[in-house]
Amino acid sequence: MITPNPRFILSLSELKRHPGEKIDVDLLFPLNERIGIDIIGVEVGSEFSILGRVEAVSTGALLTVEIEADATGECVRCLDPIRLEIFATVQELFHFEPPADLEEDDDLPLLVTDDQIDILAPIVDAICLDLPLAPHCSESCLGLCPECGERLTDGAHTHEAIDPRWSALGNLLDFPKKE
Repeated sequence: MITPNPRFILSLSELKRHPGEKIDVDLLFPLNERIGIDIIGVEVGSEFSILGRVEAVSTGALLTVEIEADATGECVRCLDPIRLEIFATVQELFHFEPPADLEEDDDLPLLVTDDQIDILAPIVDAICLDLPLAPHCSESCLGLCPECGERLTDGAHTHEAIDPRWSALGNLLDFPKKE
């Protein structure tokens, strides 16, 4: 669970509740909490860029932003460190009031509260959805040898393995030959 961060709260005081009005969003700051999944994520202290706008619409405020960040993690095949650039787009409607047609089973929509919106949740969702579930350093990465743990991409790699069912045939080589 991500803790609330005041840097992700945008004031809409300049945004009049007239459809078509907009304010620009241009934020650049280091993250104070990791965003991602276990194997890869945007780490604490990484520069994080949010660029876009918030527009007033008849039912609320429409957030449209582009997110740029660097994610770091490990290749799931060979366990080498990797770095990925994340470019995600967020377009989310923040309602002034909960919709009247909201069903009991529906999730509560994002709301404008005290002329502010907290954009953290949609940003975390966008980043996590943009991250690969099984990141790898290259498409050609073969991973590690299950026998010895060496990297398989570092050249020819073999093991002298004899199927135990056929190992008895090796004893035939030791029989004396008839002349």
